[in-house]
Amino acid sequence: MNAIIEMDNIRNNVNGSGIFIQVGAGAGDLDKRANCRDGFTEFIKSLPRDRIRKIILVEPNPMNIHLLRECWKDYPEASIYEYAIVPNNILTETIEFYYCKNDSPNYQVASIKKEHVQMHYPNDEIDLMNIPTKTIERFFKEAIGNDMIELLSLDIEGIDAEILLDLPINLNIKFLSFEYIHLREKEKDVNNFLTLNKYNFLGMGVDYNGFDKLYIKE
Repeated sequence: MNAIIEMDNIRNNVNGSGIFIQVGAGAGDLDKRANCRDGFTEFIKSLPRDRIRKIILVEPNPMNIHLLRECWKDYPEASIYEYAIVPNNILTETIEFYYCKNDSPNYQVASIKKEHVQMHYPNDEIDLMNIPTKTIERFFKEAIGNDMIELLSLDIEGIDAEILLDLPINLNIKFLSFEYIHLREKEKDVNNFLTLNKYNFLGMGVDYNGFDKLYIKE
């Protein structure tokens, strides 16, 4: 499968809503440890400007926000939300956010799940900070309302499955790209959820490493 070819499904969707969302935006295309590459950012910046209505970026790590703003400074369509998207059963307004200093400067595996960070850095000290939260349902209600989403990209470091399974059933998402490598025992539940909600597998999603799967709603 070729990610460029699969993403052309979205590029050629000329009658789309022009609303693009990235949950887990990191530092955009300014993370030097990722060779200044980010699949979502590269794809959106490759689109004609008249295809873009809104770019909604969610990034919980305050240490990434300055670079994320710099990344999208030429796009007035872009809005940055500085909180963690959490499943609907997490009702606290803040949550502990874990990271490893050896993952600096952009902390690619920081997560609200300590064990996710420990899996990548088993012999290192894990630090934490408290960050604000927003449930997935409340986020979409406040940021999108009833608008159709052309592309939702999820990379949420350890809770991708929980967020996918909590997506509101009335949410209108045309294309869905998410990191599948950490779904583990919940992969079957995710596949059943997508099938039930009429999503068809297209191939590789936005991640340039091939860690994402791309789906389209019938």
